[in-house]
Formats: sequence, structure tokens, C-alpha cells
Amino acid sequence: MLRRLVHIAILALLVPACTVNPVTGKSQLDLMGEAQELEMGRQLYPRYTQSSLGEVPDDGLQTYVDRVGLRLAAVSHRPEIPWEYNAVNDPDVNAYALPGGKISITRGLLSRMETEDELAAVLGHETGHVTARHAAQHYTRAMLTQLALVGGMAYMEIQDVRYRNLYALGGMIGAQLVLARYSRDQERQSDHLGLEYMTAAGYNPEGMVDLLEILDGEHRREPGLVDRMFGSHPLTRERIEDARARVAALPEEDRARPPVRKPFLQHAAHVRETREAYDRLAQARRLLADEQPEKALPLLRQSSDEWPSDGLLRAFLAAVEADRQPRRALTDAARAARDAPKIFVVQVVAARVFLEDRRYDEALRHAETAGEILPDMADVELLRGMALEGLGRYQDAAWAFRRVREIAPDSEAAREAERHLQALSGA
Repeated sequence: MLRRLVHIAILALLVPACTVNPVTGKSQLDLMGEAQELEMGRQLYPRYTQSSLGEVPDDGLQTYVDRVGLRLAAVSHRPEIPWEYNAVNDPDVNAYALPGGKISITRGLLSRMETEDELAAVLGHETGHVTARHAAQHYTRAMLTQLALVGGMAYMEIQDVRYRNLYALGGMIGAQLVLARYSRDQERQSDHLGLEYMTAAGYNPEGMVDLLEILDGEHRREPGLVDRMFGSHPLTRERIEDARARVAALPEEDRARPPVRKPFLQHAAHVRETREAYDRLAQARRLLADEQPEKALPLLRQSSDEWPSDGLLRAFLAAVEADRQPRRALTDAARAARDAPKIFVVQVVAARVFLEDRRYDEALRHAETAGEILPDMADVELLRGMALEGLGRYQDAAWAFRRVREIAPDSEAAREAERHLQALSGA
């Protein structure tokens, strides 16, 4: 599948064409046609959802976010494409759009909102990036860069699931390929489009100003929590004042619409209740990135103790416990995997913890579950191979190690797989 993504990008680069921008109506040289854009979004969406720590495990919330997004998409410049909207577990304050209308908002941002109008402002803004084809343009450039960096083969791999990579799991599975850094002009255009779409969809346009004020306030209060969003979505006071002026110029009947508060607070109740626990997770991940697990551990333990059925929080705790309290890490990893069966990183953490304890059956089970969530991941195949080797299933292990080399031939995982293959051939 990963090679197909590369082929999509290469095809887009080899067949440049003039297309009409859906928003401006003007012709422009475009390196990615709509078919390639839609296919790239379709294939990247599950990987980016997992790089953002998986979907928030709340079907009601997911349906609600998607419904609000589709209401905006219906009045956008590209209502016909297959739009999808979801809420992801990333504790950082952020939202992002993939090519082809695949849009995510983090629980970190959701937990700071109070109205559906603010949610519509975020989703409308991200919808604007897609309708104006900002995302497709950036992803093509990013793929070009990645192709050059790895000698013509763009692949996604995971690294050791602890410490530095627990801070930003996007780095584990290729998120460096796509999260675009938009220009100020593109941000301003998406603000305008988002305001247009949310107003046309019946929302109070003041929600856009409220959203930008929330982001500005969070940045002033604790810059680290919103740095990622400001890296890809630069916020300035000029953007806020521009939004305020545009709203003031709208008809009074639009500005007089009552804010939609009750449904939002009902659907986002749990995300809002767990905000402090996930803020501690965000802080712990920054500490892990700085190689300070001893400071991250009490934060993770406090969050997990407050919300004992939250498998994601417990998985991060287990990963840090593994070097210090391996018995406790086993218990926590098993419980985390049971409570969060659909989250990739939870299953990978469990596989590693059990593998280190030489409990190969359990390690294999969790590695295979991770592989079902995200196929063709080099380090998952490496984990599978090591578990199979531990079980004495040498032929199956050798196949898994060879598969690692196929998926990511220039990676550390491939070099480790080669060492195992050599050991097996000498046995």
C-alpha cells in the first residue's frame, strides 16, 4: 500500500495539468489531479488517525462531529467529494485536513470549546483548506521532498515505542509527510471560507471569532499546548481582527442566531471531563521527548488513576513503567490493550512489553492486532518476527523478517530484521 502512495505522487508529478480552482474559478498549474487527491486521502486517513492516537472511543461524539462537518461540506465549493470528519485522541490543541476531504479535530481542541458554532468554525476552516486545494498542493510538495530524502522510496515506519516517539507518534508512522505549514494568505483564505460555510449552514458567525480568541488565549496561557497547531496554522491578531470585521459586516439576522450550546456540551461531555488528564499526557509526552521519563511517570500515573478504564492513558503509563516496574507494566499493558482494542499504539506497546518478558504468545497476539489496525508497518512485522522466533516458528519468523525489508528497506527495522535472518540461517 505504501508503494501505491508513492506511485500516486509520482504520477501526479509526471502529469502536471491546468485545472480550475474550485474556489477562485481560475486556472492553475496543478501537480495532483482530483483522482490522485481522493486516493491519497483515502489511504492516508486511517494512518493519520492512528498517528493522532486513534479515534476518541465515543460513537456518539464521532457521529456528531461528522454530522456537523457534512453540514458544512454540503454548502462548500466541493460538496460532491467523499468528506469524512472525526475526533482523534491527540491531547494537543490541533485540527488538520488531508487531501480529498478527510478532516480531524483533536480532543485537546474539542475540550476547550463550548458551542457547536466554534466546532463549525474549526471544521469550516479545515474544509476551506480542502476546497481551495491547499492540502493537495502541500502534500505533493511534501511527497517530493520525502522521495528525494529516501532515494525514491517513501515509506512509513515506526521506531521504538517509548520516550521520544511517544511524544509525537506521527513521527512513527510517517506524519512528517503531510502536516502542511500553510502561508498567511492560505490561512486567511480558509478563515474566509470557513466563515462563509458556517454562516451558510446556519451557524452564528461569531463562533469563528470565539474560536480564534480561544486559540489565542491558550497560546498566551501555555504556548506548548498549541505550538503544533500554530506551526501549521499561524495565528496573528490581524487574523482575529479580520474575522471580527467580516462578522460585523454580515446581516444582523446572521449575527443574532443563538449559539448552539446544549448539543455540543452533551456530546463533548467526556472529552471535557478528561481534559486535565489529557493535558497531563501532553505534558508527559514533551518530557519524554526530552528524555525525562522520571518526571513523566507521575503525570501518567495520576491520569491513569483518575480514569482507570482509559486504555490509551494506561498504555503510555505501561510504556514508561517497562524499564522500572516490569511486572506492573505487564498488568497495565494487558489492561490497556483490552480497554482500547482499536488503537494502534496501545497494541504496539503491549506487544513490546510482553516480548521483553518473553511471553511470546501474548506479544504475537498484540502485534497481529496492531497489524490488522495498520497493515504493512515495518516495526510491527519486526515484532511479529521476534515473537514467532521466540515460539520456535522459525520459517514464519523468517518470512516476517523478509517482509520488514520489503516494506522499509533502508530502515533500522530492516537492519534488525537482517540480523535475525542471519542468526536463523546460522542456527
